[in-house]
Amino acid sequence: MIKSFKITTKDDTKRLAKALAALSLPSTALLLQGDLGAGKTTLTRYLCQALGIDPKQVASPTFSIIHEYEGGRVPVAHVDLYRLGQGVDIYDLGLDEYIDRGFFIIIEWAQLMDGALDFPCIKVTLRLLPDGIRQAVVEIPEDMADYDQIFKDLGVKDDEGTCS
Repeated sequence: MIKSFKITTKDDTKRLAKALAALSLPSTALLLQGDLGAGKTTLTRYLCQALGIDPKQVASPTFSIIHEYEGGRVPVAHVDLYRLGQGVDIYDLGLDEYIDRGFFIIIEWAQLMDGALDFPCIKVTLRLLPDGIRQAVVEIPEDMADYDQIFKDLGVKDDEGTCS
């Protein structure tokens, strides 16, 4: 399933984060793609908050590469690949160990990864549109929960203005 959403307010971002949090399961990942300033870390902060993690803990792990956040519904490993550049083999970072430990992994700059992952992934591409609005294109595996109902329940509207 691929859905496209316009994000015009902070509340839109929070609603999308809550919907993604409802899909955030142990041993799965969220792949965040987008240019610098597209809102990857902001979306991550709201998603972690929706999972019950103090949003003040959440910062871009650009220099440390991986931050761990615990205390919420599911532990989170927050990864930033920006500094590592194109062609990153994420298994060299030990992400399979996080999967084995039941973490939900959020990977910023996922477009820099080399190869496919062998665990379930949600993919979100964030784009800055010319009018200053952001667009989120969300790809969810068909076998992953009742995503349409989750988006509808949370009032997340797609680009056509309808609840998913």
